[in-house]
Order: sequence, then C-alpha cells, then structure tokens
Amino acid sequence: MSKEILHAVISRNFEDLTKLHELPLELPLYLQDNLNHKIRPYQEQALQHFIYTQRSDAADIAYNHLLFHMATGSGKTLVLAASILYLFKEKGYQNFIFFADSDAIVKKTRDNLTNTVSPKYLFNPKGIFIEGQPIYIQTVDMFPLQPTPNTIYLKLTSIQKLHGDLMEPKENGLTFDYIEELKIVMLADEAHHYFADTKRDKKKLTKKEADMRSWERTIENILSLKHSNRLLGFSATFNLENDLLFSKMQNKVVYQYDLKKFMEHKY
Repeated sequence: MSKEILHAVISRNFEDLTKLHELPLELPLYLQDNLNHKIRPYQEQALQHFIYTQRSDAADIAYNHLLFHMATGSGKTLVLAASILYLFKEKGYQNFIFFADSDAIVKKTRDNLTNTVSPKYLFNPKGIFIEGQPIYIQTVDMFPLQPTPNTIYLKLTSIQKLHGDLMEPKENGLTFDYIEELKIVMLADEAHHYFADTKRDKKKLTKKEADMRSWERTIENILSLKHSNRLLGFSATFNLENDLLFSKMQNKVVYQYDLKKFMEHKY
C-alpha cells in the first residue's frame, strides 16, 4: 500500500498542471476581501488543496472528511474561516458546527468568528460582502429548518455537550432526526482528540479514551446522515506514525504543514 497522503497526491497534480503551463487554482477574490488578515502563501496552498477536492465530482464520497494538519501558530483558524466562506458561497452550506474538547477553545473561537471588535476577529470587521450582498453570521443553538438567505448559522459547542445532547435528546434540543434534514459542516478543533477508537483499536481504554471513542462515533454518525455533510478537522499534532490512524486518515490529510516547514519559512 502506498504511504502517500492526499496532500502529496494533490501537490503532484498541481506540479503537473504547472509543467503544462496551466495555473493551479486561484483563490476567489471574496476570500481575501472578507478576511481581516492577509492570507499567507502556505494558507493559500491549503485552501487551494481544499477547493480542488470540493470541485471534484466525487467530493461527497471521497472528500467529505478532510484534515488540515498544520503547525501551532500557523493560522489554522484563518483557513477554517475561509473554508466557511467558500462552502457557503460555492456549495450553499449555511449550517456549521464548531466543536472542541475545551470550553476555553470554544470561547476563543467564538471571539475569532463572531466578535467584530476583537483584535482576533478573523473576518473583515467592516462586514462580509459577497457579490455586493451583505452576509451575516448568526450564532445558534438550533439550526432553522427554513434558513434566511445570506446568513451563515454557526453553532459553537464542546464535543462533550454535542455528544450529550444527541445521546440524551431533550425537548426542543438537537437530535439526529432533526439534523438529518439539514446539510451540515462540522469543524473539529484539534481533531486528534476524536480518534481513540481508531488509535487504540481493541486494547483496554481509559475512561478518557472511552469518552473519546463515543465522541468519534457520534461525529461519524452525523457525517453519515447525508452524503453532502462535511467534516473538516484541524490539528497540529495528529500522529500519522500510528499505523491504524494513518490507514484511516491517509486519504483525508488535504494539507500538511508541519512545525519544521513553519520554522524554515521563518514565521
């Protein structure tokens, strides 16, 4: 079996296009226009790789679950924000669930994506505009069945709460039956936390690992509700030396930018 990850396959395809004097994918202008920070060259490459997969006719099958494996400090959340805009504009997604295994990370990301006066705000603080139309980001606990046009709905939660809400449904709460009617994009922070089942296989699990195994299955259940659903993971420390993990994620690592490259590029 090849030890080549998806990132390498896409990079080789881009090199072939360059040899044929065909430009690799150019980022849509609305991405940079609607972000608060200049997209760095490696972030541009990450987004090019992502867009390449989503333009594929096989995207719903082959590229519905992807991982950005990028060093701490390299701006993974800016790539996340740009991915939201792309999927909204080009693919019609309006429902996004961001989750992490830490309430502190959820709070920080809420600031990054919704607090226009925060110095860490990632979108254009003057407003998001696509084709002259204002686009609004609305945080929600429940996604509307009849969404308002030009609105991105964002649910930010811990993985523990998301799992608990789905496993023990409450009145007017989120359920698998409810989200089965929706197109959903899941955004998983530090995605290496959600693969205890894969990493440990049948070995004895600690309580923490048993919890993580349950989270992994919940995430996979949401993803399987619709072919059009997406799962984008972001991690700086995904252990691809683990054979079980590598076999599962080999064709999902859409972009890899490790600490060594980050330091070589003097960022």
